[in-house]
Amino acid sequence: MNDHWLETYRSLIKLSTEGFKFSALINGGAAVALLAYLGQLAGRGMPLPDLRLPMGAFLIGLAFCGFSILAAYLTQLTLLHEVANDGAPGAVPHHRLLLTAIALFLASLLAFIIGGWLAVSALR
Repeated sequence: MNDHWLETYRSLIKLSTEGFKFSALINGGAAVALLAYLGQLAGRGMPLPDLRLPMGAFLIGLAFCGFSILAAYLTQLTLLHEVANDGAPGAVPHHRLLLTAIALFLASLLAFIIGGWLAVSALR
């Protein structure tokens, strides 16, 4: 039973790591794509659409991703502290940190969705 629990825990860590990579990739990739698009238009002397709001949303999404990684790290650090102290909770219980990490990650995905919607709207 303990081996199964440990493997499940490891897979959860791997999935969350891949989720953080995904969030950073979509928000960062979208920001770079917008910059490349604007560079092409500017090189052709074409008028530039106002893409400040979508760019801001993608950058905020990157920030939320970074903060969610920090919250996940603090969750793991708190869990390690609890294991070392026979289950005694730390100053902030690990479940609160975990919920914070999840909320920040979801905010990162939401920022990407909003940025994408704003970009599509600005390019009409």
